[in-house]
Amino acid sequence: MPNGFNGGPDDWGVLEAPLLRIDPLLIRFSEEWHIKLSKNYHNWPERSMEWHQDSIRKLIQIFLENEKYHTYTLWICASEDRDGRRYWKHKSLKKAVEFKEIEVDLGHLLEEAKSHLTAWSSDELGFATT
Repeated sequence: MPNGFNGGPDDWGVLEAPLLRIDPLLIRFSEEWHIKLSKNYHNWPERSMEWHQDSIRKLIQIFLENEKYHTYTLWICASEDRDGRRYWKHKSLKKAVEFKEIEVDLGHLLEEAKSHLTAWSSDELGFATT
């Protein structure tokens, strides 16, 4: 995900508009599961839902993948810091697709994402190399 948006307000509006449409569903989902919902991290069109399960950080994120082609990604990630090292596991449920591919099946995708993340344990996380 790029580090910040550099276009104008009209461009921002076009790129964030799909995310605004799904906000009500994301709010309901995050409230139901007591998950923190955040928006537009690092000034980039995205939505993140984060919680902790024991010492593992769990993340569901939907973000603008490609500004030029208006494609979006929905991915999940679990990470844990141990002895100064980060361990993680991640999976893209939808990668660089038109937003409608995420939007049309969002309820199911969120349930699938949460199910995967809930099942992932510390033993399954691999060392995160840079």
